[in-house]
Formats: sequence, structure tokens, C-alpha cells
Amino acid sequence: MRSLTRIFWCGTMAMLALSTGCSNGQSLSEKYPTQWETCNALFGAKNMESLRDNLDSGDLKFSNRALSVAQLKKGLTQEAIDPYDKLNGFKEYETCGLSGNGRVTAMARWAADPLKSVQANTERWKRATADVYVADPSGVGGDVDLVFRCAIKGASGQAQVLLETRVSAPAPPRFSEAFHQQLAVKLARTLRDELACTNDPNIPDDLDVAG
Repeated sequence: MRSLTRIFWCGTMAMLALSTGCSNGQSLSEKYPTQWETCNALFGAKNMESLRDNLDSGDLKFSNRALSVAQLKKGLTQEAIDPYDKLNGFKEYETCGLSGNGRVTAMARWAADPLKSVQANTERWKRATADVYVADPSGVGGDVDLVFRCAIKGASGQAQVLLETRVSAPAPPRFSEAFHQQLAVKLARTLRDELACTNDPNIPDDLDVAG
């Protein structure tokens, strides 16, 4: 009976390790607590499970530095409130970078181009909703790149209100286009909510990323 119990316990632990993306006996959440928490918050738990499955590897790891959601919000909010730094431009935040059999990265920043420039550049940007523009995937290496209006409370002189998000992922068949787009939309929606954009940009779940 003791041996059967031991076998059952070991099997359970092995399954747990597999499901959490173990590396050297540690789960991703144990080895990279901040990165895991941030990615989980921005993409959602179900999408993170699918990410682990798609990148199935015995050595899954986060490649981005630790950045909490609170730090991300603080950085983006402060940039919106402070005067624009013409010399350095806006900072790019790598919010999630998960590597295994392939690599997924996600970033967020205030867009380099103002709304009028995006509207004028119809070869690159396609209007998806009244507030969201999606880049032509064929022109950005297959990345799903979008910008949307996000006004920040307290930024009365905010000249730049476009937030840009980008998700890079392996090409099909490892990652389906639908799942890639799902990650990009979820990231944008989560950041909209986290930053509490005062203009309440319309980013529907079924956003047409294909343009």
C-alpha cells in the first residue's frame, strides 16, 4: 500500500510539474514569480496555459526582466503626464517574453506617431474600430501590432494619447493566427483597463485584427 501511495504521489507531482512548465524542478511561477504574475495578469490564465502548451519544452523560461503590472502602469502613466522627451522619445516596455520551442514576446509603449500620422499611413495602419488601428501583419514580420487612443487622468497637456501594443509569436502551425490575435487583443484590453483610459476606447473581444 505504501509503494502504491508513493507511486501515486510521484505521478501527481510529475503531472503538476509538467502543467506548470517546470525547469530544474521549479515551476515557472516559482522561478520567475514577477514575470509569471505579470504575464498571467495581462494575457489571462487560460491563455497562459495555451502558451505553455504551444511552447512545450523541458526548459521553458522568461527572457524579459522582472516588471510588475504596478511598475508598468506607473511608468506609462508618468510618461503621459510628464513633458515629452524629444531626445529619448517614449520608453518601450517588454511586458512578457516566454521562450521554449519558439518565443513569444509582448511590448507596450506610447506610440511614436500621433493619431494624424497613423490615420494618414493607410498602407501600414487599418482602422479596426473608432479607437483602434491595426498594422498590416505582412509589413511587420507577422507581429500583431495595434494602437488605440488612451487618455490618462491628470495628463491635461497630454499631446500623445495613442498607446501601442505588439505581440510577436512563432508562425503557424505552432501558433495559429487566431490565437496570436487573441493574445494581442487581450493584452490591449487589459492595458486599457489597468490604465483606466478616460476616453474608454472600444476594444471588443472579437476585434478584427486582420484589418
